[in-house]
Amino acid sequence: MTTLAQTLVQFSRTYLIADAAPLSVQERWRSALAGLLGMLLLEALLTVLPLAADTRRLLAPAGASAVILFCLPHSPLGQPWSIAGGLMVSALAGIASGHWIQPLWLALPCAVALAIWAMAALRCLHPPGGALAILMASQQAGWGAAATVATNVLGLLLAAMAINNLVGKRQYPQCAAPQAAAKGPRRVATAGITHQDLATALDRVDGYLDITETDLVTVFEHATENALRRHEAQTCGSLMATEVACVEFATELETVWDLFRGGVRTALPVLDRSRRVIGLVTLEALLRHVPDGSAPLGVRLRQLLQPTPGPNSNKPEVAGQVMTERFTTVQTGDDLARVAALLANGPEQGDIPVVDEQGKFAGLLRPNDVLSALYHRQALQQAQAA
Repeated sequence: MTTLAQTLVQFSRTYLIADAAPLSVQERWRSALAGLLGMLLLEALLTVLPLAADTRRLLAPAGASAVILFCLPHSPLGQPWSIAGGLMVSALAGIASGHWIQPLWLALPCAVALAIWAMAALRCLHPPGGALAILMASQQAGWGAAATVATNVLGLLLAAMAINNLVGKRQYPQCAAPQAAAKGPRRVATAGITHQDLATALDRVDGYLDITETDLVTVFEHATENALRRHEAQTCGSLMATEVACVEFATELETVWDLFRGGVRTALPVLDRSRRVIGLVTLEALLRHVPDGSAPLGVRLRQLLQPTPGPNSNKPEVAGQVMTERFTTVQTGDDLARVAALLANGPEQGDIPVVDEQGKFAGLLRPNDVLSALYHRQALQQAQAA
């Protein structure tokens, strides 16, 4: 039973539940309050307008439009042309289908299809328009109903403009925002991306995206700010590699060689029993001890790696005898700028050991990782300043 429940939950999350950011508590209250005030204002407008009682609420999908207008005021689906154009062409599609297509079961699908085609062609897509087209076709409304729809639409837009601009953190209509009206290749804080780049990217997506270019710019700018803060907060401890091969002073050279062959890139930390770094073994330092001679390199390397029997030896036998003691360590809390200075002025040691507050080994910093992080930080700073 548990397995079945887990399967159903996984199926729902994968195929049924949209991966959308949830609204905050404050935004939920703002949306609900805006919807309440907006519909009250619409009712007041319809009451004072000279409309017959039986046609005053002909615009039944106003509730669906209100969800978009007052909960998603920045959506392209809720902008004035989407509301006015989408509802009006849908009403006309429904009226035409109801009068010219019989029987009714055929007129209703045709009304919806015609409404979709017209809204897409005129770039005024508004989902409640489908419901309005069905309503007009099913009631076989006359052409005069279009005037009533227009009156309702006008009242709905006036309510949306009045209420949304009174609610904090909102601006309606969104298409009047300065960013959307800006012309030319103004850069956004995304490493050289321009508005033209975003517009081209949106055009290449062969489908409708419920996001404006302005919203996309805002998302990119917030993401860039967050990335910059994250890069500025990076320390040696957050960037270091923790799964690192280490050796002791008495580790045999054959074991050291096997570690290098197994994937160690530049350096092996040599630790004492307290896990303090006492040296680094590099591949270059190891190969410097290969004996001279006319024999092939592989033969001479095996001579170095093979342990010498007996108590005496004229060659290195363990890691501590080939390690370098000229190295620098950094602490986990150090900023990457200090590491950059070490790479520029310090010894040629490759990887840099990182120690904790007690001086014990914590990990290794790869020079390439440090340079990459510093490059991204600089690029983000330049993009934000642009």
